[in-house]
Amino acid sequence: MAPSAHYPNDVEKKFVKHWQNATESNNFALHGFRRFKTAHLFNLRCIEDEIADLDHTIYQAGLTLDLDPSSSDRLGLRHAKRDTEVPKISQAITQETLLKLRSLLKEYGLY
Repeated sequence: MAPSAHYPNDVEKKFVKHWQNATESNNFALHGFRRFKTAHLFNLRCIEDEIADLDHTIYQAGLTLDLDPSSSDRLGLRHAKRDTEVPKISQAITQETLLKLRSLLKEYGLY
């Protein structure tokens, strides 16, 4: 069952989505099933969403610079989809944004 109108707030929608991911049988085999691990996997999914949102903001801000992509263009910037409404770089890329990103990466265990 996909998150739907039955779950009115974002946290509930995320819970339904992430619960499905956290309890897939391949996750059980990989991590073993213990209650704290399910909660840990759910928490990681929430952190991943927050990191993805920040990443999207940073990526879109970078696209507004209109710089030519490198010759290898590994990120596919030539074909990147640009959002119609992107905040100014001064609003999107702040010290607060960087600190939040660093904090999330630390929580996720990537930093």
